[in-house]
Amino acid sequence: MHGPANRDCEACHVQGNPDEHKFFLMASKEELCAKCHLLPHTQSSHAPVAQGKCLECHDPHGSDHRKYLVADPKRELCANCHEDTFLSNEFVHGPVVTGACVVCHKAHGSDRPHLLVQDGAALCQMCHAEIQTAATPGTHIHAAMDQGCTKCHDPHGSAFRYQLRSQAPDLCMTCHKEKFDPIMQGPKVVHAAINEPGGCTTCHEPHSSGLPSLQRDSQPQVCLSCHDEHLKTASGAASPLTNMSDLLAQNPDHHGPIRQGACTTCHNPHAGERFRLLLEDYPAVFYAPFKPENFALCFKCHIPDLVVSPSGQGLTNFRNGDKNLHFLHVNQAKGRTCRACHEVHASKRPFHIREAVPFGTSGWELEINYQQSGEGGSCAPACHKPRDYSRSGGTPLPQIMGTTGAGQ
Repeated sequence: MHGPANRDCEACHVQGNPDEHKFFLMASKEELCAKCHLLPHTQSSHAPVAQGKCLECHDPHGSDHRKYLVADPKRELCANCHEDTFLSNEFVHGPVVTGACVVCHKAHGSDRPHLLVQDGAALCQMCHAEIQTAATPGTHIHAAMDQGCTKCHDPHGSAFRYQLRSQAPDLCMTCHKEKFDPIMQGPKVVHAAINEPGGCTTCHEPHSSGLPSLQRDSQPQVCLSCHDEHLKTASGAASPLTNMSDLLAQNPDHHGPIRQGACTTCHNPHAGERFRLLLEDYPAVFYAPFKPENFALCFKCHIPDLVVSPSGQGLTNFRNGDKNLHFLHVNQAKGRTCRACHEVHASKRPFHIREAVPFGTSGWELEINYQQSGEGGSCAPACHKPRDYSRSGGTPLPQIMGTTGAGQ
């Protein structure tokens, strides 16, 4: 019960006509409550307070709710005015759904915008304490966090999950447009993950991460979260992308970048001009005349002398005595590319050497049958008779069939 209603009606009312039991207010409704209830001055006020319409929220005599409210402040009260404003959204913030506006807003007035009870991220962290907004050693914070949670989220509701203002990648483009416009419009190949539901957040944490570039997980694990099945390419190529998760699990000898957790050493994670999103040039065909610029991708890590020097001493263990066998195979007018002998990701044999190489367009493959030995190794592909090599030997190897040029 409101105190005066319990014991002193004349605090608010004056008797008019006793015969008709009529009473009048001591002052207008807009002024009456302020005679007893002086509210502190704030920079912003709730509209009913500013207009003196206290009775829109409070019953002047009594109520089943604290503060003599006309409805439950954590359920129906605010919805009496604001129901149609927010609840029509597909995704609505929990406090809005239940009508608990007072979780975030003060009822009468506040020195903060929108009658908020706290500033910026501190308000959201009252409930979402798991979202880290301040950088600590080893933690990377999304720069957008400095602009507040409502930069990306609508605090009441939206058409998108998590009350996002728009769906990624469109949402991300509002800040990263200058970076992504050339990526999305110019390149021949765009990483399909960018245009998947969730877009950028497939690979990146939207708030913070212990990894550079806000990665969700280390490489290759973050890549394998999608590449754990055969995937069709955007161009609809006949052969799908390999199930990389199975390939790596079944082939223990991994290429160096995979061992080091650095898929982005070779691949652009967003878009590029080259097939398979490669960062630098690398021949897409099995045979290619040798030019250093054609193998720019490999030479990011491997020195060109590995292929251009006839002498392998001090360069490679793949030599017969001093004879550089990389030079012999690759540096030719009809040179074999690196994939002729090596799997680019992983294999069961040492030095990620492949089991077989494709020949022609029939699908037939030539077995390499590479075997490692203490001082060298051997292979027996169909392109020549069985050969072995020894770093301590020096017996010249016969000419490989079909090769011409500097390596013969």
